[in-house]
Amino acid sequence: MKLRSITKRMFVLGLLTALGTTGATSVATAEPQLPPAEVNATGLPHGAWDPVGPNSVGGLLAVSPAGLAMMVPSPPALWLSGDRGASWTVRRGMPADTAIQGIFADPVNPDRMLAVGNSPGGMPGEWHGMLLRTTDRGQSWETLREWYPDGAFGMATDPTGRVVVVQNLDSLSVSIDGGEHWNDVPRTWPREGIASPVGALKLTMVGDDAYFTTVYPEYALWVVRGVSGKERRAELVYRTNGEVNQVAADGERLVVTVGPELHGSADGGKTWTVLRREPGGQTLREPRFVGGRLYVSTYNDIDASTDFGRTWTRKPAPAPGEGVSDMIDLPAVPGKPATTLISSLYRGVYADGGKSGYQQIGVPGETIRDLVTTGNLLRESVVAAGVQEIYNTPLPRGKVSASDRVWQSHPTDRLHEDASLSVSPSRPDVVWQVTRNGFSLDVLRSGDGGRTWQFAAKAKEGLPRAIFAHPADPDRLLVSAFAPGGYVLYRSDDAGKTWEKLATDSGFLTFAGDPWNPNRVWGGDSGGLSRSDDGGKTWTHVTSEPVSSISVSRWGGGRVLIGGAGIHLSEDGGRTFRRVRDGEDPREISRILPHPFDFRVWFASDSTGGGVLRSTDFGRTWSPVPGALPDPRVLSLAISADGRYLFAGTAQSGAYRLKLY
Repeated sequence: MKLRSITKRMFVLGLLTALGTTGATSVATAEPQLPPAEVNATGLPHGAWDPVGPNSVGGLLAVSPAGLAMMVPSPPALWLSGDRGASWTVRRGMPADTAIQGIFADPVNPDRMLAVGNSPGGMPGEWHGMLLRTTDRGQSWETLREWYPDGAFGMATDPTGRVVVVQNLDSLSVSIDGGEHWNDVPRTWPREGIASPVGALKLTMVGDDAYFTTVYPEYALWVVRGVSGKERRAELVYRTNGEVNQVAADGERLVVTVGPELHGSADGGKTWTVLRREPGGQTLREPRFVGGRLYVSTYNDIDASTDFGRTWTRKPAPAPGEGVSDMIDLPAVPGKPATTLISSLYRGVYADGGKSGYQQIGVPGETIRDLVTTGNLLRESVVAAGVQEIYNTPLPRGKVSASDRVWQSHPTDRLHEDASLSVSPSRPDVVWQVTRNGFSLDVLRSGDGGRTWQFAAKAKEGLPRAIFAHPADPDRLLVSAFAPGGYVLYRSDDAGKTWEKLATDSGFLTFAGDPWNPNRVWGGDSGGLSRSDDGGKTWTHVTSEPVSSISVSRWGGGRVLIGGAGIHLSEDGGRTFRRVRDGEDPREISRILPHPFDFRVWFASDSTGGGVLRSTDFGRTWSPVPGALPDPRVLSLAISADGRYLFAGTAQSGAYRLKLY
């Protein structure tokens, strides 16, 4: 865009602002004139939705003849890549309440995979386990067997996947035909109470023997000999002074973790030696044989040995503090050497480049709960709130590259849990965040596009629900929360230096403010829409329609839109509303957003799978934005300052960008 075009737009906006603020509380009622002709967001977008990241999720890894597979354990989602992680497609359709414990990819048939999963049963100590199979590379799944109330806590197979062993509470289940038929080996090992073998690496196979670790009270290593034969028998293999926790094997040798030690056996468990003792006394975890090397890790470091534990080298984990959730080797192909991949469940998948360090490869599977743009036309950033993390990146313009999908995160400063974001258009370079801190909340401020954060309030009572920076007064902040005594509202009139605690009967999930009147605020929740004319001190109930999003026209015209189960529009300053789009789910419309310059155009996001909607007639009628989103469950929306780029944050599929004109 030419600079003079931006200047023209700023001049028009400034003129409208001047006209609209002749009275302190006035809202322009006349329809504003059209913006400059080159600003037109009513036509077809330029291109499709581009995935822009953040590459932030890891999971269980597998390699098939078709390439790389990664299973996000819960809610389950299968990500597939045929180009060694440069790009991904996602397959869903597995039971949403199931946590996947293990995955197997057929080394010959690229379409066949197995997954074992678990969901809570009806009573404590009861579990609903299942073995799932796909024969079309994740497009559909069938249940081969279910276990209730015994659950399914791990899976091991022979190299072909014909012999399948599943670990249960009180048995080991064995199939010798890929999961079609089963025999169970009843428990002869001790177990008390509701102790269950939850966690990874509790089961492995060596030849025709299935080794597994037990739980309270014994914490030992057991084996079922001859699982594919008719004379299966369970034997105690190894018990030591410490707790045997995880087990791994390379087909011949065994290792187990015992607190800060790694013990190994090269004779099927007859004799054992201490292979590694962690120097700082930290617990060792995630033992694995990968590419002829033995690995074991702490939450901060990875130790590797090429001589079965006689010597070790140590390097930092790719996501210090998060540890390792899986490791595999990508085989060499022409022009590409074999590469070790390391997965960190909450941080992503990394390629180990040896001396060149780690390279994060793209799995954009984060759930983007909130999304804002911040900064100015010359230096703009996108900030996103995930499930437990905050991400930021310079606003991606032009073609999206692989590096654009790697956003900065903040894994070491704190847990950004249940975070919400807000930016006042009057101060677009400042982002406000409210985030959960145990059973209380913190308010944070960033003035550099989300790269660094400072506290504006610490450990206030209540679990956070929403934060709001007023468009007419950027120093006025509202934070809603649920405290033990009921809903509360925190208000600051000095940009977070001091706070006032206000009582309220509403648990506001969303706010909006009159762009011309700093005292007028709208708030919404499942109980409906409320309006305050004194900056949030007192509230008037307006409508009982459930509200999950609110937007007020910055161009005047008395236009207020509320989203919930559909969309309602007011053209008289919120005195009356009429339904302009039907809906059923009370939190269906997760965000309503006006275009910054083309005041005819509004956008809305549908969290239930309707994608992004658009109105080109001032919010009166709505239709889907042209171009299908890879994941239509859209939780958040943001738009660039120049109005050219629309960003959509999805459930479990990261953020996408659409060029509007």
